[in-house]
Amino acid sequence: MGNEALSLLIMLGVGIPIYICASASTPVAAALVLKGLSPGAALVFLLAGPATNAATLTVVARYFGKQATMVYLASIALASLALGWLTNRLYGWLGLDITQWVNEVSDATDSMYMQGAALLLLALILTSPLRQKLDD
Repeated sequence: MGNEALSLLIMLGVGIPIYICASASTPVAAALVLKGLSPGAALVFLLAGPATNAATLTVVARYFGKQATMVYLASIALASLALGWLTNRLYGWLGLDITQWVNEVSDATDSMYMQGAALLLLALILTSPLRQKLDD
């Protein structure tokens, strides 16, 4: 997305209403960054989504009231937008490019060591049910 402020706001708008846990939001954010989303916008999604899910908002509203819930929601939104903006500034200042990192990692997966490790892992996975049957 070409407009940084718009991408931050869109990811805030996407992250707040959906119920997504932190472990599920991480691969989603990583895929979005690889598709061209700024790291700051991905951070906004990672911070706002899990912190503002329906269960959390319900508990905050029940124990602290609707006004405190609105302050909580506004605080999460403003903090995540500020940190997303700062992340984009940091990446720009340091000249970091995430897509370059991914290309370097994909080259490493072609090594014989990685292929051997993958085959060993596959063998362990396939023999696990057999070992369980022998133990029973």
